[in-house]
Amino acid sequence: MAQDREIRNPYYADSTKNLIVADFVYPDGTSQTVSIGNTPKGEKDNPDWKEVFNNFTHNEINLITKKKADEHHANQAVRIAEEKAAIDKGKNEALFAAKVDAFEIPEIKTSKNRALKSKVRKATNMVEIMAYSAAIILEENAKPEEKPKAKA
Repeated sequence: MAQDREIRNPYYADSTKNLIVADFVYPDGTSQTVSIGNTPKGEKDNPDWKEVFNNFTHNEINLITKKKADEHHANQAVRIAEEKAAIDKGKNEALFAAKVDAFEIPEIKTSKNRALKSKVRKATNMVEIMAYSAAIILEENAKPEEKPKAKA
């Protein structure tokens, strides 16, 4: 029984090879992705299942299945890399904002300790920013208060 459609890209949906996913492409250009299963032991053969194997060999379906799996894994790797990049970007933006905030603190702004200020600038995590900022603040607060000089 020939259908007025073309079957394209059939691949096994699972390792048991009892379910095939394929595209049915119709003459008007529309397409539909379908799952095609066969009954256990072929008791009542599915005509779509038979049509797939009339048009494709097991080896061809295996090759398409491998190609689909490889594409899926490649897409998954790209997605994971993009997610990691987005997370890293967010962390870097938060670090930058924390450094800007640290340098707005009056004690840090007026500090002459270039070594500690450099460590705040080069900090790679929030703990370092806070630790070096605290060290600068403690150092600045430990200095004796300067009295304004009297004008003569």
